[in-house]
Amino acid sequence: MGKPKKGGFPPSEPIVNYIAIKNGAIDNVTIAWGDSVVWTNQDPEPYKLAQFTSGQPDPTKIWADLGPVNTDSANSAEMVFVWSPGMSKDPIVYEYGMLPPGTAKATITAQIKV
Repeated sequence: MGKPKKGGFPPSEPIVNYIAIKNGAIDNVTIAWGDSVVWTNQDPEPYKLAQFTSGQPDPTKIWADLGPVNTDSANSAEMVFVWSPGMSKDPIVYEYGMLPPGTAKATITAQIKV
């Protein structure tokens, strides 16, 4: 029979990726399908994060509504990136940014394994 392959798809033990927002900036990250992200606001200002549409954060596609640092709402809920049959197995890059448009932007690249 042989040994099972390492790595699996989706990952057998998804991980939570923490993305810090500090000084109004967001880091780009690469994650595996099935992993999740949690944004942590380290600034005194609240932020809304939204997926891009036509090159700008789309206010109808809010991903997270973060309160200021040291508040109960400074961390977002987990957002899981799920691969579904029929989707490309190539990495998919999600662009998002802060509202109002024109402030920080970042990417999340989801792929089979990191």
